[in-house]
Amino acid sequence: MDFYARQAAARTQSRALVLALAAAIGTVVLVLSWLLLTLLARGSNQDEFTSALSTGEFVSSHPTTAALVILCWSGIILAASAWKSLLLRGGGGVVARSLGGTRVERATGDPQLRRLRNVVEEMSIASGVPTPEIWVLEDEDGINAFAAGHSPANAAIAVTRGAVMRLRRDELQGVIAHEFSHILNGDMQLNIRLMGWLFGLLVIGVIGRSVLRLSSNSGARRGAGGFVLLAFAMTALGYLGLFLGRLIQAAVSRHRERLADASAVQFTRNPDGLKGALLTIAGVGPSSRIVAADGEQVAHMLFASGTRRLFATHPSLAERILALDPHFDPRELEQRARKFVADKPIDDPTKDAPSAAAGDRANDAAVDSTNAFADAAVQEAANSVVGNSADSVAADPQTIAGLVGNPLTRHVSQARAQRLALPAALSEFAESSGQARALVLAQLVSREPAVRARQLARLQETLGAAEMRNVAQALPMATQLDPWLRLPALLLIYPGLRRLSRSERVTLLALIDELMRSDNRIEVFEFCLAKLVSVSLRDELAARDPHGADKLTARAAEIATLFAVVAAAGAADEVDARRAYEAGLSRVLPGQRPAFARPVDWPVALDTALTRLETLHPFAKRAVVEGLVTTIAHDGQLVLAEAELLRAVCASLQCPLPPLLPDAA
Repeated sequence: MDFYARQAAARTQSRALVLALAAAIGTVVLVLSWLLLTLLARGSNQDEFTSALSTGEFVSSHPTTAALVILCWSGIILAASAWKSLLLRGGGGVVARSLGGTRVERATGDPQLRRLRNVVEEMSIASGVPTPEIWVLEDEDGINAFAAGHSPANAAIAVTRGAVMRLRRDELQGVIAHEFSHILNGDMQLNIRLMGWLFGLLVIGVIGRSVLRLSSNSGARRGAGGFVLLAFAMTALGYLGLFLGRLIQAAVSRHRERLADASAVQFTRNPDGLKGALLTIAGVGPSSRIVAADGEQVAHMLFASGTRRLFATHPSLAERILALDPHFDPRELEQRARKFVADKPIDDPTKDAPSAAAGDRANDAAVDSTNAFADAAVQEAANSVVGNSADSVAADPQTIAGLVGNPLTRHVSQARAQRLALPAALSEFAESSGQARALVLAQLVSREPAVRARQLARLQETLGAAEMRNVAQALPMATQLDPWLRLPALLLIYPGLRRLSRSERVTLLALIDELMRSDNRIEVFEFCLAKLVSVSLRDELAARDPHGADKLTARAAEIATLFAVVAAAGAADEVDARRAYEAGLSRVLPGQRPAFARPVDWPVALDTALTRLETLHPFAKRAVVEGLVTTIAHDGQLVLAEAELLRAVCASLQCPLPPLLPDAA
């Protein structure tokens, strides 16, 4: 799976959809304008001796009125679309809430929901994106799920109660992997924009239908037949435009659902899990149906077809299962599905066992979030992924560059062990905004007594006594946290950071900067932490395109700064840094290579460069990442500082990279 090609395809499809929907909206506006102008022309008798003007004559003699009519219809549609889009800026949680969803808190005592949280968090660690909000549609007995949001930073995953109750862990993992594919592939942003764009056409139809209902209830007054006709046209054209929009929407959705199924299998290397979920849907009848009133609006987002439509938003269950199992006979779908459901073993969610890669001998109950180390076997499995700050990994440029947006089976397996290896107390910091902020700040507190005292005094002055108690609780955890697990921990506590207000976010970023500079030097991890928090909090508030259209040559200076910093971070001396710089940059800018120059204030220079590099085209970003890995791999090894810096750079470029652990890369 080529992450960059998928991102470029998403941009192309977005432009095509915009043009198609603009044509549909324009057609509706012109037809409605012509009808209204015709009515105005019929009533435009100049005096008792003249007849009404024709529509063309009326437009010619009243161009301002014609323009106002067109602007009026356009304004109604665009205003409704803008209003809906504004409501959706809050991210995927807004969509889940509109369907009656309930947010799943980390402290939930429901074993099924705790299992769901575990699966989502593992996929988050494996893919390198912040943990999305998790919602359950309690009133939905069908088996379905969706991912929604403008970016990974404000994404939400919603799962029906039926799916939580009926699916085994491997099947649930297949469904969640499918939804993470939508997050990584950029499908969510397009889907949520479609909801806003199509709402404007829906409003035209609703207004027309309402006018018709009122006229039929009260009886149309004499002479009002023309406006009843206009209301009928509004209803017909509004819903016709909506139908055409959803027809386009369905065609794009079917293609993306096939891609998401393929990606889910790549992530888990377990087609049987996804196949089992589809067979369960087929065997329990119409079990993917969404009964909520807004279910039709999110039909294109769902894991399985959730509504009845003339044009399907998903390939058929038989087609999807056949793609997973070429030997499957679609003619036997109903019979095999019912037998599968009848013979399906009951999955005890309290026995959330680690995957085979983590060790089958681990006790199932050890995954209880209140005690990650319930027995020695689980602790041994968890310890197997914990590295040492002195460890390094073999750095193969093609292998690592190919991991962007493409977590593999080993990453999912290791993510589960990483989740177990993280301190059990981390769960207390994942939901509360104050505690999540405290853990971020605690990771920046120095171990040098004098510097530490200054930092704590500054925090006390800014946060106050109550928040300082959270920092005091977080300090032991931050001190003991293994260096290779620091960034995975940040991914898991992001739901808490997401709940900070705008002013609290500004204060947090200012404190991070102060703590970093308090000892007059900035370590690579400190910069990475600050950059990841900044990017995530900014993206969570913004509904913007993750990629631009700039070419490499347009950002040569910024690319040179980036490569100089990365080369210096992993080099023993100036000579090695220059060689590593040249090795990577020659792949990115072969005909235009700026001379190596290490920036004086590298954090500021790198931060500025990364912000500007966000506007690169996806294929240009691929070249940058491949060149960076070449620079890093110049000495054949990838150390912790390089791994963290590479992940921070990729996150800033909207190119999520799975964790690089000693036995992963």
